[in-house]
Amino acid sequence: MPRIHVKKAHFDELLGKNLTIDELINFGFDYGIEIEADENDESKVIFEIGANRHDLSSAEGLAEAVGVYLGLKQIPTYNLVQTEKREQINVTAATQKIRPFVVGAVLRNITFDQNRYDSFIDLQDKLHQNICRKRTLVSIGTHDLDTLQGPFVYDAKAPKDIKFTPLNQTKEMDAEELMTFYETDNKLREYLPIIRDSPVYPVILDSKGVVGSLPPIINGDHSKIRLTTKNVLIEITATDYTKAMIVLNIVATMFSRYCATPYTFEQVDVVYEHSKETKVTPDVSIRDIETEVKYINTVVGVEIDAQTTVTLLQKMGLNGKKISDEKISVSVPINRSDVLHPCDIAEDVAIAYGINNIPFAYPSTSTTGGQLTINKISDLVRQEVAQAGYSECLNFALCSIAEISELINRKGIETAVQIGNPKTKEFQVGRTTLLPGLLKSLASNKAQKFPLNLFEVGDVILKAKNEVGSKNERRLACIHTNENTSGFELIHGFLDYLMIKLNIPKDAKDKVSYSVRESQDATFFPGMQAEILLNNQVIGNYGIIHPQVLTNFNWTYPSSYMEINLEQLINEGFLKNN
Repeated sequence: MPRIHVKKAHFDELLGKNLTIDELINFGFDYGIEIEADENDESKVIFEIGANRHDLSSAEGLAEAVGVYLGLKQIPTYNLVQTEKREQINVTAATQKIRPFVVGAVLRNITFDQNRYDSFIDLQDKLHQNICRKRTLVSIGTHDLDTLQGPFVYDAKAPKDIKFTPLNQTKEMDAEELMTFYETDNKLREYLPIIRDSPVYPVILDSKGVVGSLPPIINGDHSKIRLTTKNVLIEITATDYTKAMIVLNIVATMFSRYCATPYTFEQVDVVYEHSKETKVTPDVSIRDIETEVKYINTVVGVEIDAQTTVTLLQKMGLNGKKISDEKISVSVPINRSDVLHPCDIAEDVAIAYGINNIPFAYPSTSTTGGQLTINKISDLVRQEVAQAGYSECLNFALCSIAEISELINRKGIETAVQIGNPKTKEFQVGRTTLLPGLLKSLASNKAQKFPLNLFEVGDVILKAKNEVGSKNERRLACIHTNENTSGFELIHGFLDYLMIKLNIPKDAKDKVSYSVRESQDATFFPGMQAEILLNNQVIGNYGIIHPQVLTNFNWTYPSSYMEINLEQLINEGFLKNN
């Protein structure tokens, strides 16, 4: 949950009333957010907000929500400043290779002081860490418009062709030098991989070729926002257009209050040269959602009429009107991206009504929670394996690419789910087998007495043709190792023991049964391996691990290994036979 550190004096100034910490805590309890004093800075208060309430990510947004809820403020109305000619951003086709979208807005005749300036910067940081997904989806650039000359160009160029002085620096450098320069910067170095390996980098330029920003890394020092800045250009680049618009609306609405005419801003024309399409941003059109009063009463668990519902919604910053005794219409402002469905309206009604005021009632239907079958039987299998003399291991679900390919004598990682921006080589992909984890466990326990018997019941992660693109698959893996013998017959015997416990016979005709057949897997020693089949469908394998695989994991003793799809074994075997 995002934690917003707000200067108490600035918050009170925006609210127009001095609330004590206890009063704020009580409000937060009613509103559904956690509020506490900042133990490290007595001048600040910490607001812990819901991850969907991006409009509360600044002191301005919080003061507005508190003020409207307490009746101290009116719901603001956001208006456009009409100009003869809007600022324009021309988007080249090259940007489609890396970061295809840009949106913008202008704040005219704004007045900053230190508190407002600090809040302006802090809001951008909070949005970058949350909805912007650490700038991978969206990055925000803000500029002193009076230092630049439109129309602007959003382009993508080779790193050597982008030269400018970065924010708060004095030396001009090209984008390649900039990447090296910020490798040691604690704040910016985590964003470098977003574009570093691309042949072109995105860049915002004015009509004279002055670089405004190198998104999503840093702005130029030339257009730096200062306390004396009067006109602000907001430019937001993104890989997700919807999220870009949400972020633009938040920034524009939160700080348009400081314009000479409060709650006003100018739109920007974004011209996509490759598609000949022009988009005008931000889009200030109000979304109207109609819903039935009966639906809200059912969801919340109260009995209130249409007009009372409209009044309660006004406390939450939503203007509504009564259409009839059975139906209302709610106007959703551009900064409330969390309101998408009548159920979101019902949630706001519940908060405004008072969660503690809702009558306690038992559900109309009785349900009993229970453990998933796969988890329940997995626990029983764990007990059986442990009683057979094996010690359980718990390993990471992520591993390196090498550990599921060349280190176990397997080629390709077509079924593996890769991490987009791994922090370390140890966690590049989701594991597709439990073998690497058990081998590393052996290598970390060389001081233990032989024989060593280890097992793990855990999930592997595989690509799948579903809406997520991946799936988890529960597996059981066992490994036996000794000084002089691999124990191949012991692993084979344990397989038979497990099947007896699960009531799955071998080679039966009248029941779901299992069988084994010779396999050709380079992970195992040739001629000393087999596949495990359930009704002629492969669900696992076992064998003596190839010496090269053992050496790759710094282990020198003969070992035998078995891995089986426990999920399929339970669903297709145990449950059908029992």
